[in-house]
Amino acid sequence: MAEPLFTIFIPAHNRGHVIGNALDSISVQTFGSWEIIVVDDGSDDDTSQVVSDWSSRHSVPLRYVRQDNGGKHVAHNHAVSLARGELLMVLDSDDVLLPDALEKLAGAWRDLPESRRAVFAGVEGLCITSAGVLHGQPYPRDVFDGDYLELRGRHGVGGEKRSALRVDVLRAFPYPVFAGETHVRPSFIWKRIAHRHKMRFINQVVQVVDFARDGLTASASRRRLKNTRGLFAYWRDDVLNHQAYLCRGERVRHYSEYVRYGLHAGQGLAAQWREVPERTLWLRALLRGGVNFLGDRVKMRRYR
Repeated sequence: MAEPLFTIFIPAHNRGHVIGNALDSISVQTFGSWEIIVVDDGSDDDTSQVVSDWSSRHSVPLRYVRQDNGGKHVAHNHAVSLARGELLMVLDSDDVLLPDALEKLAGAWRDLPESRRAVFAGVEGLCITSAGVLHGQPYPRDVFDGDYLELRGRHGVGGEKRSALRVDVLRAFPYPVFAGETHVRPSFIWKRIAHRHKMRFINQVVQVVDFARDGLTASASRRRLKNTRGLFAYWRDDVLNHQAYLCRGERVRHYSEYVRYGLHAGQGLAAQWREVPERTLWLRALLRGGVNFLGDRVKMRRYR
């Protein structure tokens, strides 16, 4: 079987009630070179049965794999290791692709001359809500070549977007895994990739996104307090490597998160002082980071 252009990865944890809609949105794509990998992250509902029933009704390339509950980042690493496609796209189980989404992304990728593709990690488009409202801001131009750090820091483009990234690049930038923790921020690897590769961003809508009440976004506060080592790894990497394009106020805020989660992770103030590249910023962030750390400790007692 010829290798597909896209591997569409669906992470799922107790998503039997919504995952069928995501799968349906793939089956009606106007572009046909794709495969599906569903990684079930330790579900205890009917997710596996829903996927099995759906697969039996559709003659499409779908692989269902199950892992112990380790988090979306672990499922992502697993899917990347199995992917046969050139580009990997993440489709959350409660989201749906527009029918021409893969056609738009494939066109943007193939518009890049082969001689330039090694410089690019992939392509990315826009997302809207089911009400038709754009998530965040559009890109500076209809076709914009840049990197994640430049896009967010220099141009102020935020909001939910959807990318298709080269599988070989993703294999070179896996998510770190911390025993007992189930979440690492997705942009951990996006920021790292930005130092090595550009992206082609297109002002075309490819996906409908509505955050579920029981999804990751809805449980953000509790999740943060259960994954403090992963958050410290994220903010440490940010402070040491990803400060380009940020204004001074943003850099202080990022340093305060470094202080906060460093204390959670056992990185004491003396060790932080020795490590940080800009001690003036660290001093300015110390009070805010310390107060947030103490507030977290109060919340942790409440959640027990």
